[in-house]
This record gives sequence, structure tokens and C-alpha cells, in this order.
Amino acid sequence: MNVLTALSILILLSLPSTDSELREFQYDGPGLALIMPLDSGIIAIPRGYGTILYLERGSAARYIPWKWDESTYCSAPSSYGDSAAVCINRRGLDYIVLFSPDSLLEFHGPFENAGRTVFDASGNLWFTADGFLHKNSVSTGIELESHTISVDPSGNLVAFCDRDDRICILNTSDGISSILSSDYRFYSPVFVSCEGTVVIVSPTLEGEIVMISLGGGTCTSLAEGSMPFWWNEAETILYCVTSDDGHTVTAGEIWSITPEGVNQQITFSPGIHEIHPIASCGDVFAIDAVTGALISVPAR
Repeated sequence: MNVLTALSILILLSLPSTDSELREFQYDGPGLALIMPLDSGIIAIPRGYGTILYLERGSAARYIPWKWDESTYCSAPSSYGDSAAVCINRRGLDYIVLFSPDSLLEFHGPFENAGRTVFDASGNLWFTADGFLHKNSVSTGIELESHTISVDPSGNLVAFCDRDDRICILNTSDGISSILSSDYRFYSPVFVSCEGTVVIVSPTLEGEIVMISLGGGTCTSLAEGSMPFWWNEAETILYCVTSDDGHTVTAGEIWSITPEGVNQQITFSPGIHEIHPIASCGDVFAIDAVTGALISVPAR
């Protein structure tokens, strides 16, 4: 039996609908830790972060095509169009991998202390490594230690959190950075563009999802929750509201909120603890925190 057969792979199921083309993913492989949209499919990372799968409607799940060994693990990936990038660590050294569902496109490194990759609106790839900001795998010469960054659509601004959990902004044209906001303890800030206005959305250690303006750093608390995902087509933020016993998630539901503050609960399933919501090709998906199963979230 080969590896993909052992994973039980994908089963394509028809949903009750007048549209016979409407389909959902049904994944029965290893428990998943993270999902991310890529083109018309989903990048799926099993628990342990030791490999990456690509899930596609109507096709068998398959490994992203490069050789993994027991010493290799990866960061959360980022995607742009039909390609994606990830930082992997192999035997203590970091590498940046640019890939498509079917092929390895570029492989860069080794680096010391490389961070998560991110794309701007033109498809330029950004990440930190060796203490510097890199663009398309070339050092910009700008010192930056943060592992998690976000780049605005133009590629002119980089958002990151400093050691005091403040949001800082780096201007890539002159290399000067400044503190944008210290109103909360932020992590993983993300630039989003809504109706032509660019803002930052960030979760906080206080358990809120906050929107920060670039002009002055004004903070607007949007909701209590975590794991925000910007659904660009719907111009709304997907997020989860969870509870736990100090060790494991005991409840989880998916909500959405617009930048204007229109809030809506999407899932109502006490037996399933949804986390990590994403949107792919107009549909919403999540992970069951208990089993690691891929969940198709019904439209409401």
C-alpha cells in the first residue's frame, strides 16, 4: 500500500443542491493542524508540521513534491495565485521553498533564523532571515529580527510586532521603522484592503480582534475571538470563538465580522469545535480542534 492510499485521501461528495457542480471536500487522512487556500484547492498541514498536503476537489490528496525526512518541519505557508511559499527547517537550518501543487519552483537557503513567508499584491515574496528583511530571496539590507511579518499591497510597508507586543511599521524605501500602536498586546498583524482603504487587522493576547488605522494607529476592537482570516471577496473577517479547559479546546464556533462591525455567527455545532476558518473559491472551511478533520462550513 502506498502512502497516499494509507491516508484514505479525498472523497468527493455531492451536496443537496440544484447546482450539480456544488461539491465539498471530505478529508479522512491524518488530523490537520492548519489549512490555507491555494488556487482552487487547500494547502493542508497535518499535526506535527512535518509535511504539506494539497487537497483538491475530485482528486486524491497529494504531498507537495519535495523530499521530506524526519528532521524536516515547516512554518505556516502563504499563497499567491497558484503558487505558495513556506519556511522549512531541516537539520537545524532554514530554507525558503516556493512551490505549486505539482512542482517545486524555487529553493533558497540555508538561512539562520528565517521567518514566515508573505506575498504582496504583485506577487513579490518577503521574509526575514539572518536578521534582515528579504524580497524575492534577496536581502534588502534592512535589519529586521521579527519572524512574523505582513506586507501592504504595494510592498512599501511592513508590519511586525516588537518584543513588547507593539505593532510597528517599517518603510521599505528608507528602512525606518516606528511604533504604530501599543494599545494592546498584538501578534500576527495582517494588512487588509477594504474598498480601497488599507488597514491592519490583528489578534491580541487579550483575546480580541482589533482593526488598526495606518493614519495615527487608532484601534477599533471588532470582536472577542482569535484566528482571524481576511475573506477578500466578501470583505469580511472570519474568526473563531473558543473555550478551553486549560489544555484542550472544549468548544469552538466560526463567526464573521465586517470592518464596519456587522457580526454574524456562522456555525452552530456544539459537537464540533471549529477553528482556523478559511475561504476557498467562495466556500468556508475550518478544522475540528478535537479530531483535526477538515470541516465544510455551510453557507448561512
